[in-house]
Amino acid sequence: MSGNQLIREEEVQLGGDEEQGSVLMTVGKLLLWTDLIFLAFVYSGIKGGSHLYVYWFSAQAIVGLTLLGIGRAKRGSLTH
Repeated sequence: MSGNQLIREEEVQLGGDEEQGSVLMTVGKLLLWTDLIFLAFVYSGIKGGSHLYVYWFSAQAIVGLTLLGIGRAKRGSLTH
């Protein structure tokens, strides 16, 4: 393999922690975006006497934010 091609492959590959951190952040963002859908049902659920959507929204928001935090810590800075 030529030296230029070997260097290019090393530049493209992310390390294990960076890749895992990016995946965790993506999953956390998806959870938070889908959480916005459940937010539409929170008011109607409370009005009807059910707290299912409130608990679901809260749990999903906590998990999403936790995954974002863990992912950011694992990924670290991408500029160095």
